[in-house]
Amino acid sequence: MPTDDRETACYAVRQNDRLLVLDAGTGIRRLVTEPALLAGVSGVDLVLSHFHLDHLIGLSYLTALDRPVTVHGPGGWLYRRPTTELLDDVLRPPYRASTLHEVVVRELTEAGLVWGGHRLRVRHQGNHTAPSVAFRLDDALGYCTDTGHDPGNAEFVSGCRLLLHEAWSTEDVSELGHSSAAQAADIARRAGIGRLLLIHLPPDREVQTLLAQAIAVFPATELATDEAQLDLS
Repeated sequence: MPTDDRETACYAVRQNDRLLVLDAGTGIRRLVTEPALLAGVSGVDLVLSHFHLDHLIGLSYLTALDRPVTVHGPGGWLYRRPTTELLDDVLRPPYRASTLHEVVVRELTEAGLVWGGHRLRVRHQGNHTAPSVAFRLDDALGYCTDTGHDPGNAEFVSGCRLLLHEAWSTEDVSELGHSSAAQAADIARRAGIGRLLLIHLPPDREVQTLLAQAIAVFPATELATDEAQLDLS
């Protein structure tokens, strides 16, 4: 759930006039409330890691955007159901005024995506309550959320300059298919990444404890903060 300090999962990468958005949590509302974020943007590509509501609810805000949006979801790949069908299950009347007709919906497959001259690679994560996707954008960025400890992600994001990894608990025993802070740091250490940002943090716990546990394993660790601007070069 969002808090006074933190929205739910939503991260944007800017490349010239294109915007790549990872997940559609409540954070996507900033594209509406802070229009400067879309200045000069001609179109938005939004990729979904999975279909849990905390990563999906921001899709209902897209009617307020005045430029083309393409949503890429792993419905057919991970769930054997078209992404459009899965989205219509929760984004249609009477839950919403209409279906998601104002955006283009495309299937995200294991081939990944070519975006703005960059390659977005994908990996199936099976250690969550529902299958999810890890993302890697060239060697710049890795994104692993909604997954239990998955050593395979270390190879997947190996050598990335920045890793965003969930840190949901202080205990290594997986809680509802999530990772602890120490487990996130273990992935970062194994992968030899440059910098770790802890994301998908619990709303009801002391996050400084999570940070300390991660730093003990991988010193180049920070907490992700809303509205932070990061250089991926």
